[in-house]
Amino acid sequence: MKKLLTFACILAMSVNVANAITVTGDASVNITATLAASQTTPMNFGDVTPTASADTVVLSPAGTATSGTLGLAGSTTAGEFAISGSPDTVLTVSFGAGSVTDGSNTMNLSDFTTSPTGASIVTDSSGDLTLMVGATLNVGASQVAGAYTGTYTITISY
Repeated sequence: MKKLLTFACILAMSVNVANAITVTGDASVNITATLAASQTTPMNFGDVTPTASADTVVLSPAGTATSGTLGLAGSTTAGEFAISGSPDTVLTVSFGAGSVTDGSNTMNLSDFTTSPTGASIVTDSSGDLTLMVGATLNVGASQVAGAYTGTYTITISY
């Protein structure tokens, strides 16, 4: 029995047990269309008559301007952007700083809004989207009269 046990141990140590397998994995990629955007209509708050108190002009993405105490007249337009990219794709839109100046006096733009909004910002089946942009113009007390122009930044991403 001792010989049999010794033989079994030697046999177990000399058996080269190897286990190997080769497997193939899958890979995929979706190349999206380059995202492009251009402004087709600039934002215009119209004619604003200031008061002795600071106030705001709220321009909706539909192009309607409202204010609590400031006089409003003239034509107003929301900003409009033509966007193209991958079809049926949700986009994320964010805004940076914005302001208008007459060269020495400045008014800030804030609280940007869009149409469409939120999860509805989706390119169509051709990859196109028209984005309307509104904002709030912060007008100072007795703001100096003049023609003010400026810019704002918009970031659009997949």
